[in-house]
Amino acid sequence: MVKIILLVLLSEAITVIGQILFKKSINSSGVYDLRNRNDRLSFLSEIFTRPYLWLGLLVMAAGLVVWLFAIAQGELSLVYPIGSLQYILVLFSAHRFLGEKIDRMKLVGTLLVMVGIVFMSMS
Repeated sequence: MVKIILLVLLSEAITVIGQILFKKSINSSGVYDLRNRNDRLSFLSEIFTRPYLWLGLLVMAAGLVVWLFAIAQGELSLVYPIGSLQYILVLFSAHRFLGEKIDRMKLVGTLLVMVGIVFMSMS
């Protein structure tokens, strides 16, 4: 059981790193009207030249491999709720590494996610 939880936590931590890398690659792009077909194509051609995007994809692939190990060894009904910790990790990682603000509502929402994880894990 502890091994499965550690695998899930590792998977989620790796995935959060991938999400932060994705966001860093997007933050440095220009302003596009993504409703416009030409802007969408320009956006995609620009973004796929960013090293952070490719590194993020590689990191996310590693997180997927660890996730597969976790669900292969544990019940999905247990593993998946623990995977919700990603929401919490993203909130604090975005604050730490991207300077995003954490307001009261985000904290309340995060607390509710944590309570839900505890309840799901106890069943």
